[in-house]
Amino acid sequence: MTAEEERELLYWLLAQQIFGCGSAQPMHFFQLYGSMAAFFEQALFGPKRDLYRETLLKRGEKSRLESIRPESCRKILSQCQEQGITLLTPASPSFPDCLRHIANPPAVLYCKGELLPVDEIPTIAVVGSRKASLGSVQATRVLCRQLAEAGAVVVSGGALGVDAAAHEGALDAGGRTLCLLPCAIGAPYLSTNANLRRRIFEQGGALLSEFPPGTEVQKWHFDVRNRLISGLSCGVLVSEAGVKSGTMLTVRHATEQNREVFTLLLDVWEKNAEGILQLLWDGAKPVSCAADILTEYQGRFPAFRVPQRAPLSELPPKERPQAPTEPSSSSPKAAKPSISALSPGAQRLYGALSAQPATAEELSYRTGLPMKEILEIALELELAGKLRSFSGRRYAKGG
Repeated sequence: MTAEEERELLYWLLAQQIFGCGSAQPMHFFQLYGSMAAFFEQALFGPKRDLYRETLLKRGEKSRLESIRPESCRKILSQCQEQGITLLTPASPSFPDCLRHIANPPAVLYCKGELLPVDEIPTIAVVGSRKASLGSVQATRVLCRQLAEAGAVVVSGGALGVDAAAHEGALDAGGRTLCLLPCAIGAPYLSTNANLRRRIFEQGGALLSEFPPGTEVQKWHFDVRNRLISGLSCGVLVSEAGVKSGTMLTVRHATEQNREVFTLLLDVWEKNAEGILQLLWDGAKPVSCAADILTEYQGRFPAFRVPQRAPLSELPPKERPQAPTEPSSSSPKAAKPSISALSPGAQRLYGALSAQPATAEELSYRTGLPMKEILEIALELELAGKLRSFSGRRYAKGG
């Protein structure tokens, strides 16, 4: 890095500190002055700085400008160098064009790993509920495996549920994936997924963040982060979502950024189906395999070849991921819980099951339980290894 490049980078860091993550102001002033150094040296630090500061800055921004010292920006730069984190700004040649053209690009994007060529190959963001149904998690994992096998990039947020399934599916195929974090890279966040983040980095993907070293996760960070998940992609796949959820906020960003929105075909009885139905009414495209998504981008990426359709429902069982199990401390294989350890509803439904598959409607009649409860309890029994599920919402005793 030349002295001139370092000077410009330090001013971008200062802009991020003054205007905050998610602000459109740094890019606005960069375009107005031609460089971040010119903006600060001509306007905020120049002979008419009092006039410019009064005109261009809000009260909080003026206060931060006066309190922040250049040493703090140099400290951030030093911390990133020690941690192997690359800093990218809209002035950087390697900064993604897809992010450069959203309404509020990040002033600084922190990257650990390899930022894949998202402008040159289909890049699909995958979002959904942290507490997604087993079916959605499994379908997401298989579909993202298909995307990665076709050479597409999968982007998600590294959370539990759908996010983890998306990253794991891409990694299963030997593909590479990008993880956008709502905190600094390396900050304490979801220790459950620490190994997953390590795999993403070690397998040639990248961990990305807009937040400087030392920034721990805050509630408002998620929506700031979500605009980058959609911004890095050419399309967003929603696996499962409630009507009022962070997932739907990501869809809003995608719509504003002119990205296509796709949805998994989801059972209308699922608890988060309302969001999917809303998206379908709003014009989202329902998909059942990766080819349904990638067909949309055949003309945009001429060198890219769309794979043959392989709907998830037609895959043999051995190609579908199995439900995760928690190993016990005494045995490499987790013991199945006894029926008495399950909920009263699960015990009731288990008593109505037989070796022959029965529909959810039949089981509702046998037990007197509402249909919605039957579907929720069936998932509980399946995770416990006490039930086998079949197409058409049919269930049989499993153990």
